[in-house]
Amino acid sequence: MDKRRGFGGFLVLLAPVTLLLDGLNPEQQKAVTTTHGPVLILAGAGSGKTRALTHRIAYLVHQGIARPQEILAVTFTNKAAGEMRSRLKKLLGSPLNVPRAVSTFHSLGARMLRETTSFHPRSATFTVLDTKDSEKLIRQALKEANISLKTWSPLAVRHIISRAKNSGYTPASFAERTGSEGSEVAALIWPRYETLLARNDAYDFDDLLVVPVRMLQEHSQLAATYQQRWRWLHVDEYQDTNDLQEELLRLLLGPEKHICVVGDDYQAIYSWRGARVDHILGFEKRFPTCQVIHLTQNYRSTPQILETADQVIAGNTKQKHKRLWTENAAGGAVSILALPTDRDEAAWVRQQIAEHTQNGGKLRDCAILYRTNAQSRILEEEFLRARIPYTIVGGFRFYERREIKDALAHLQWLVTPEARLPLDRLSESLLPRVGPKTIGRWEEGSLESGQSLRSYLKTATGNLHVIKLLRAYTNVPKEGSVADILRHLLLRSGYLDYVKLLPDSEERLQNIEELLNVTSVYQNVSEFLQEAALMTDLDTQKAGESDRLTCMTLHAAKGLEFKRVFIVGCEEELIPHINSIDDTEKLEEERRLLYVGITRAREQLTMTYVALRYQAGQLTPRMPSRFLDPITSAIRHDDQTLPQDQFPGDPNLVYANQGEILQHPLFGRGVVISVSGSNLTCVFEGHGVKTISGADITQ
Repeated sequence: MDKRRGFGGFLVLLAPVTLLLDGLNPEQQKAVTTTHGPVLILAGAGSGKTRALTHRIAYLVHQGIARPQEILAVTFTNKAAGEMRSRLKKLLGSPLNVPRAVSTFHSLGARMLRETTSFHPRSATFTVLDTKDSEKLIRQALKEANISLKTWSPLAVRHIISRAKNSGYTPASFAERTGSEGSEVAALIWPRYETLLARNDAYDFDDLLVVPVRMLQEHSQLAATYQQRWRWLHVDEYQDTNDLQEELLRLLLGPEKHICVVGDDYQAIYSWRGARVDHILGFEKRFPTCQVIHLTQNYRSTPQILETADQVIAGNTKQKHKRLWTENAAGGAVSILALPTDRDEAAWVRQQIAEHTQNGGKLRDCAILYRTNAQSRILEEEFLRARIPYTIVGGFRFYERREIKDALAHLQWLVTPEARLPLDRLSESLLPRVGPKTIGRWEEGSLESGQSLRSYLKTATGNLHVIKLLRAYTNVPKEGSVADILRHLLLRSGYLDYVKLLPDSEERLQNIEELLNVTSVYQNVSEFLQEAALMTDLDTQKAGESDRLTCMTLHAAKGLEFKRVFIVGCEEELIPHINSIDDTEKLEEERRLLYVGITRAREQLTMTYVALRYQAGQLTPRMPSRFLDPITSAIRHDDQTLPQDQFPGDPNLVYANQGEILQHPLFGRGVVISVSGSNLTCVFEGHGVKTISGADITQ
């Protein structure tokens, strides 16, 4: 029978309690009905954690254990918070029953600040600045301090200040601990930036957590007030919390310790933005009386995929082990495939996608996952030429990325020195205080003198930045590839130095390196620019397609799922990334990252690696990822013959038995890259490329 309960003077209709428990497995039911004290719910991938969490909140309200206004639930994205509110409304039957404090961490902070204006220096109607508006104020502060915007970009300075804020520094304490030129600049700018924020009655995104934490630390009575209001705390994706968020939760937690955290240490992949897996791993130590509940039944993937995921993650030592299982029907075997080169890899994936659609499959059922954004370029070219609609999730298409457009502008101004558009683009990064009006005057002067714009500038201006840019266009290599020319322009103009100052410089430099790979096969700049223009034109031709292939990094794939998943580039120095190989904690996170990719697949999973990958315009030997070694459940295609006419790559390579793993008595573990009679050319770990006799090796 339906029940009616009164909250705050309202009489509201509630669904029978059986509806809150029906359809839940025993572990989920336990998560719902364990209502008091600290609770740790370790929820494996695809185990229905959101369902368990929302049913638990609904159960607290339905049973009269907590009033809606006594419940706080925080997560990381507006989408996730909206999904929780929507589910709670369906479960509780009325918006009146749904807790109002279901939000992201930052929305919670903003709410607290608007309620407590006597405890901080802003009005209740303060403005929250997004990244771009924040950069504008940093830019203004840099100008006031007479610091060159090209030497120190507002984006780079903002990144340093943001990191300092999230690490608990104030402008004064940070100024005492500067250890680099960048931190010294940021320390100088930070007080000016805070003054500008105050003048605009504004907070930036970081302040939405920094200021509430400081408020609660300094005013214990205010903290007690919030603890009495929100007696039951819930945290989704707990493995992604950073130290500031953890401190906020500590300050909000009342003496009853009613806190329920849900997460999966296996999916902790965001340390680079401050997340600490130690929070979830150490929860039981901080709360010795906590109840631990494991959600291990997976509703997403086949048993074969789960077995592969378990074999990969078992290599981590710092974890809370949980073995996923499923009642789903058995599917196709997981495949691990070796291919000759990255070009062959892209061609093979394109062929598989084409066959999938020819057999009636949908593009939206497929996802291509990779470790770095730069890997998308060669895949994109295959899909564009084959007219396969695709979407890059969480990023830009390769030729739309800022650093790629900037690099192309260098080449465009080389072949069309009279053009203004390339200079407009180059001025944004390389010419401080040169705007459209100045360039317009230069353009008029060049037309009047009958010279190209570039020639005109050689005598028309004494601007040192312009002079440096013009010098890049002298002594340009007359022989070699377009890559040689582009590298000369990027170095001599100072553009690479500019990129190195950006907070995401590593990724941008990887993308530039990938562009150099592309241009290394061209001998004519105009020919390459025509090809690049064709790629960007093709990009827009299928913009209206609703059925599209999904391409994304492994990081961007978290929280998503697809029927068919291809994880490409499963090689040493990619996954695990080269920057993580010598660091145990980073190496374990890389293994978790691959685990996340594997568990995105519902029915089919293929992982690929290559023997040779283009780097700096050269085919560079590669080794299979160490994470593939413990996988015994997958079907391996390390020794298959790959005909050159089927997988066109470097015409000088022989592909028979390419990719075969072998063991040599002197050089150890290696992979075959070519075969000539009884001789094998192989790549060995620690020894590089060697040509050996087939009689010397074992399988």
